[in-house]
Amino acid sequence: MCPTQETTDKTSPGPWEQQPDEPPKWYTRFRIYLRLGPSRNLTAACRIWANSQGRPSQTTRKKSKEWRWEERATAYDKAKREEKAAFEAAREAESRERNLHLNSKIFDAINAAFDIADLENLTREEARALLPTLRGYLSTATELQRRHKQSSLDHLPASSDWPVLDEESKKILHLYNADEE
Repeated sequence: MCPTQETTDKTSPGPWEQQPDEPPKWYTRFRIYLRLGPSRNLTAACRIWANSQGRPSQTTRKKSKEWRWEERATAYDKAKREEKAAFEAAREAESRERNLHLNSKIFDAINAAFDIADLENLTREEARALLPTLRGYLSTATELQRRHKQSSLDHLPASSDWPVLDEESKKILHLYNADEE
């Protein structure tokens, strides 16, 4: 499927679109050529549309040059790479935002747990019972922060190798942040 651009006063159709006066027959053949990807060649395209094992005719070679197939296909490939890069950058930004939000929720949950726990009035046994959960939250939040800073410095994907909360931590986190959802 070919990418398209909206035609407005400021933009024109991409060079991979049908050109003015380009016959539909040759545009259809160009699209077959285009769909073969960056390693495309005229022989492979010709074999597809002619359903044969032959080579492109002189007419086909002439028309492909006349309609600048190679140049148009290169522009198409470049546009697809840019489109993919923009999509990946947006996805990466969303991933970073989600991780930062999760990190903030974890710290909020830790603070809420400390506020609720009334640590000064807990027995030793009660305080010790809370420690594993709080330690897990703190460890996960610290690791999230470390990885976020590292990925920002190294331009690594924000989504790679992030810690995953266990089910118990997710339940507790949900309890402390239920008012947000």
